[in-house]
Amino acid sequence: MRLLPSCLIVLALGIASPAAAAGRTYKPVVEDKTPQYELCRLRKREFTEGGTDCFYRRQTGGKDALIRVDDAKVRCQAEYQCKR
Repeated sequence: MRLLPSCLIVLALGIASPAAAAGRTYKPVVEDKTPQYELCRLRKREFTEGGTDCFYRRQTGGKDALIRVDDAKVRCQAEYQCKR
């Protein structure tokens, strides 16, 4: 009868103790070299004497993407997949 309470105490202390091992971060053996893309949406269009400038806002923020077309009065596409 005395053995049961002492076993429960030892079991409770063993379960409640913090982990002794350090955490690890997963690192793949072979790194993926494919380029990452994100969605870029048209922010504004400017007509210059040398052509048309299409400015695109990145979905994740950061610097705007610029596509310069040498033709005047070109319609810019609404969105495209740009490199990160």
